[in-house]
Amino acid sequence: MKELARHIMVDFMPMKTFAEDPLILTEGRGIYVTDVDGKRYIDGLSGTFCMNLGHGNRAVVEAATRQMERLALACPTLGTSDRALELTAKLLEITPPQYTTVKLLSGGSEATESAIKMARQYHKQTGAATKYKVLSHYRGYHGATGHAIAAGGWPGWRAPYEPLAGGFIHLHTPDLYTPLVPGNADTLGATYARLVEEVIQLEAPETIAAFITEPIMLSAGVVVPPRDYLPRIRDLCDRYNIVLIYDEIITGVGRTGRLFAAEHWNAWPDILCLGKGMSGGYAPLSATVLTDRIARAFWGDAADGVQFHAGHTYGGNPVACAVGLAAIREVEEQRLIENARERGSQVKAGLADLQRRHQAIGDIRGEGLLVAAELVKDPATRERFPAAFNAGIRVRDAARRRGLLLRAAPSMVVFAPPLTTTAREIDEILGIFEDALAEVLPPSEGARALAAKARA
Repeated sequence: MKELARHIMVDFMPMKTFAEDPLILTEGRGIYVTDVDGKRYIDGLSGTFCMNLGHGNRAVVEAATRQMERLALACPTLGTSDRALELTAKLLEITPPQYTTVKLLSGGSEATESAIKMARQYHKQTGAATKYKVLSHYRGYHGATGHAIAAGGWPGWRAPYEPLAGGFIHLHTPDLYTPLVPGNADTLGATYARLVEEVIQLEAPETIAAFITEPIMLSAGVVVPPRDYLPRIRDLCDRYNIVLIYDEIITGVGRTGRLFAAEHWNAWPDILCLGKGMSGGYAPLSATVLTDRIARAFWGDAADGVQFHAGHTYGGNPVACAVGLAAIREVEEQRLIENARERGSQVKAGLADLQRRHQAIGDIRGEGLLVAAELVKDPATRERFPAAFNAGIRVRDAARRRGLLLRAAPSMVVFAPPLTTTAREIDEILGIFEDALAEVLPPSEGARALAAKARA
């Protein structure tokens, strides 16, 4: 089977590199997956931050099976299904009361793309047709479709397709660990927000349609913004009539130890984008959830033709909706949000202990079971290793050889196992990571001496 690997395109990986050492998975149970050679791994990144319930959840599998036997597709250009309506009702039940309308889709890129389109169309239909520009952060990621790529903040992901659609303006990442402006946790939120307002004014407020951001920015390095940053952004969007969009494709449905990451700041968007963990990874499913203020602009009839002018064949698919209902129910009934908080605290504590014994860990950040360890050459100056050294990628590969799958970038490693992970399994993850880190970045003599002193 491995010889077939040269014929498949895998996400964000050169084909030749993948074919030389392909990871081909065949089974999964709990937090573990098995490859074609029978080697078992801990799924330390939940597939791609999807498998909140782990692998082999019977309740979800049975819900999908029952629905497949009952109704597999529901004429999406003519109507909907009872399951789609039930899922809509559930999403409105678990979100704050200002949300009244749901557009069901089948992937994160579809959700963020739709949200951007909704924001632009909203302004055209409410008398502010000059508003079309979209603000987003450098280093952010919002998906792989046209508008989503344009909103993304990494040049490497945009460059192959440029020129992209116009009207996308990028802002500096509200990073506390390596800020580009002087300040600290108490002052940087206001500073970053002032920079945003300056951009709004220089671009002309009457041209700004939307601001899209991840509340916790995964691709930027699991950047948790200053505590007052998102509330300030919410205020700016209200002041300048800008639609605020949260990309909670990864952070939604329990991943950060809250049902939604917005709860950490109590600053809610006008459009909430959900996906990934919404179905536990068992079916392609996503959603945009709209406040009543936004939704009213799309309330039309055959006479005026007002509607949202976009759709997808598998959006609101009844099988996916049945899976989503079962997955959300499992998160609630199994108290997985509480477990995410507890196990996330365990990950942070374990990494902090390792940090005291290993100088390569510069920062530990995140919420719930979305935690990053930043790898640095010098913790005092926060100097990173050269990008070409690929410290995080090397540690990730060393962990894979030991049976642990992790997300990584050149300067960080991310821990995001299923929300079902136990305390014992977290200890296993941390033990493998420590061995992988020591292989790639052996502790210096000074670090060993400090560790021995700490133990004494």
